[in-house]
Order: sequence, then structure tokens, then C-alpha cells
Amino acid sequence: MRSRRGYSLVELLVAIVVMGFVMAGAMNYFIGQSRTFKRGATDMTLLQNVRFGADLLGQHFRAVGADVTPGQPSIIYAASDAFSFNADYATNKPGDLSAIYYTPNAPDIETSALPMASAFQVPGAPFTYPKADYQVSPGVMSPAEAISFWFAPDTETTRTDDYVLWRAVNGQPAEAIVRNILADSTAPFFRYYYLHSDAAGNSSLDTVPAGVLPLSYGEFGSKDTLTAMLRAIQISFIVTNGLTGTSERQRPFSLVVQLPLMGHVAATGCGSPPVGMAAPTASVDPNGISVDLSWTADGDETGGERDVTRYVIWRRQVGAPSWGDPYASVPAGGQSPYTYNDRGVTSGTTYEYAIAAQDCTPSFSNPVGSNSVTLP
Repeated sequence: MRSRRGYSLVELLVAIVVMGFVMAGAMNYFIGQSRTFKRGATDMTLLQNVRFGADLLGQHFRAVGADVTPGQPSIIYAASDAFSFNADYATNKPGDLSAIYYTPNAPDIETSALPMASAFQVPGAPFTYPKADYQVSPGVMSPAEAISFWFAPDTETTRTDDYVLWRAVNGQPAEAIVRNILADSTAPFFRYYYLHSDAAGNSSLDTVPAGVLPLSYGEFGSKDTLTAMLRAIQISFIVTNGLTGTSERQRPFSLVVQLPLMGHVAATGCGSPPVGMAAPTASVDPNGISVDLSWTADGDETGGERDVTRYVIWRRQVGAPSWGDPYASVPAGGQSPYTYNDRGVTSGTTYEYAIAAQDCTPSFSNPVGSNSVTLP
């Protein structure tokens, strides 16, 4: 019968060494697997970040100009790092078929145009918006809200070269859409393409020169014309996984989105007389030598048939038996409120004014009178 004996010290040492090699190999395997898993997770996060940004930007930019009222600009501001526009993108009203998306929880302030009294600072722009009340009927604002996207440095990281893509509606608090963004050295964040026609009448898309930017609805001349001719926008940037050094992963992103609604003009009518206007306001000008008359646009200029061509003004001394013939007129199509400065007044005399909108038939709205005013 075989006798039992204990293991020698040498055998134990050999076993320990062998076990150490086995454990080291196993640890290296698991560490490698862990690194691969982490890299795959960060790569997936980076990819999802890119996809989310691409889908959201594509959905929004294709809606530029949706359901705007005549006079309401489709594009508010276009710069290399900021883009603001009007679109009936979201509604919180069941059965509203004009909006692109039904969002039950959307705040009312983000589902229609803002009145001029609630103007906000356009991101990246040196002006506020809106400058007029865009209405579909008296007291009813346009369903197209103002939407802004812009790139700004990320102040929450230690890097100095990364950006955040922000979104805001009607000047409400902004939300971060994509983080860990780097600028693409070969292209600006936003590049614009416009419809160019040559001398032979052939049309093609051409790039808006960087030196022409920014474009805005409030400018007159070639820039305003160019803004109305925009037909596509290209978005370019680089997304990272938020890490640095050898752990950093980058993915370039570039997307060209057509603006299919640009160039389409809403139809106007010419039939019924203009709707009634609010009363104008008369006041002595600061120099005390003339009268300033102001009034808001008629409902059929910003909504309804949208066929108002001018505003007709009457003036008389208080107590006069009749208004007589119109005293002056102001063309429609300007920014509300309209103003008229009357220098043909006499010191010590009290005047009152009346105003009516005239359309293309031509018909007048019911004239409405102002307060009386006395020149010193």
C-alpha cells in the first residue's frame, strides 16, 4: 500500500509560481475585456450623441418657414455659429393639423409667435425680436414660433476648445442639445447655400460667402434679399467622448439640410373690407411744434385677407361739423406700430384725428378716432 507523505517546500513554491502566472494571465484578460467594454460604451455614447444631434437638427431645419404669416420672416438670423427661424413646429392643442408635432406638455409660450411687447434677445444677434405683432386675425398670434440654435463655449469643462449646441424657443430658457463638441477646422458650424441665377437664367445653389454673414430679417438691401434666397444649410462639427489624451475619441459630423419651404409665399385675398382697427393715439412731439400720431396695424394686414395697402388719415379741429377729405396716407407694409408726424398744425388749436385701413378692392375699414390734442 502506498504511503502518504507531505508536500515539500519546493513543490509548494512551484505551485505558487504557476498559480501566479495563471492569475496574472487571467487578470490581463479581464482588464483587457474591461477596457474594450468601456471603449465600446464611450464609442456608443459618442455615436448616439451624433445621431441625436443629426436627427434633431434635420427635423427642425426642414421646418423653417412652416405656417408663417405674410410679413413674418422665415429666417430671423443666420450666422456662422447661430441660426434662428420661425416655424409652426409644435402645438399643445389636440386636433391642430397645421403644426408639425403635437406636444401635449409644451408651454403655451412656446407654441406660437410672441407679441412685440414680449420681444427677446436673439442668441448671437445684436437685436431683439419681434419688431411687429404677426397675427392671423385680430388678437390671434401667428402659430409659427421663433426657434434658435447656437454654439457656445462649454463653461462646465476644464477644456478651452469645446462647445455646447443650445436650443431655445421664443427666448425661453435654453436646453443643451449636444455637448463635447469641437470646431471643425475645415468648415464653420453653419454654412449656408442660396439660390443663384446667372445672366442666362440658369439657377444653381451657391455658398453664401463668409464675409457676408451674418444675415438678418431686419436689414434692407442685398442681405435681406439673400436671406430670402437661402435654400440649404450645412452643419459641421466634431463630437468627442469627453475624455482627453490617448483616451479621447473623436467623430466628425456634417449634415446638409434642405429648406424646402423657403421661397413659398402665402396666398393673399382681396374681397371683404378690412376689419376694424384700434384707435390711434395723438400726442405733441417732444419739441412742441408738431403732432405725433401712432397706431397698430390692421388685422387684415397681419392676418385675415392680408390685403391692406395703406392707412388713410383724417384731421379736423375739435368742434368742426365734418371730417372732410382725407388729410394724408401712409403705405402699409412697415413695422407696427405705424407713426405719422403732422407739422401742419397751429399753436393753440385743438385737433383730433381719424384713421382707416384701405385694401386692394379698394375698401375702407370703419374709421376710428383718436384722442384730442392741443399744440402749445
